[in-house]
Amino acid sequence: MGTYRLLLAIAVALSHMGVQVGGLNPGVMAVISFFLISGFVMTGLVRTYYMQLHSIHLFYVDRAARIFPQYLFFLLGTLLCHWALGFKSPFLGEATLFGLFANVTVIPMDFYMFSPAVAQTMYIPQAWSLGLELMFYLMFPLIIIGKVRMSTLLLSLLVWIAAAFGAMNADIWGYRLLPGTLFMFLLGSCIYDARKPSLRHPAVLVLLVGIGCAVALSVTGKLESPYNREVMLGLLVGVVVLFYLAQTGRGAWDDWLGNLSYGVFLCHFLVIWLFETMGIGRNAWTIGLMVVVSVVLAYASYMGVERPVLQWRYRLRKKRVG
Repeated sequence: MGTYRLLLAIAVALSHMGVQVGGLNPGVMAVISFFLISGFVMTGLVRTYYMQLHSIHLFYVDRAARIFPQYLFFLLGTLLCHWALGFKSPFLGEATLFGLFANVTVIPMDFYMFSPAVAQTMYIPQAWSLGLELMFYLMFPLIIIGKVRMSTLLLSLLVWIAAAFGAMNADIWGYRLLPGTLFMFLLGSCIYDARKPSLRHPAVLVLLVGIGCAVALSVTGKLESPYNREVMLGLLVGVVVLFYLAQTGRGAWDDWLGNLSYGVFLCHFLVIWLFETMGIGRNAWTIGLMVVVSVVLAYASYMGVERPVLQWRYRLRKKRVG
């Protein structure tokens, strides 16, 4: 699964470098797979270490230790480079106190579309999805321990369907905010608990609903609404791949490559802005070079920032089962 996560992070980076596949945004499809994988992995983590209400706060500590060290490292790096080199981007307007607060705390980044102060100071623009991820972390242990996963999944699916058909903004409510995306995380959770597909599996049933929605959206002309096609394809590909990966073993190389995925996800805008500041145009070769530089930076941040924290997180979990 680690190799797949690295490929997804590269797909997100390529989308921000202007690469499309058949007129579709590969980054959106990759993000959907990230949601599915997150639900899968968090289910194993909660069921193994944090299934009691009194231990939920330790789950939050675990997740904060996963998200923030590399994030703050690249946030600081971007701020310093922006100050020193004068990056030019719509995301890098005049800083405000609230905008800086949003960048540091992450969760407000998911609501950038409602706040110009945030939208113009997004030093790691893709961090809106980390804000979404953090809100999922806050809710997930309660969903699992409270045994309300299926009812929550259904409610979220209904929100997504309403957004896809235009009752709400499809981009905002069907892709970026938790009410319309929570079911995607929970599908990954369902796959963790039942790893073989069947016609009774929630993930398979949702895919069938999705196919029906795609037909109806095509007939009504709403399939072209922002990201409807990418979200549906992302669900289809992501669920199929996750079913496959859930039944395969892990290898050392796979884990090692997976360790690079988060850093690539975080640093690629910094790399893009560095290349733009140096006046380097975009073509197949320079885009490939930007990906390579992103991977190198991800390796450095993993070795210098993530790995020491990772060892501490493992010790924390061992205490839970010790």
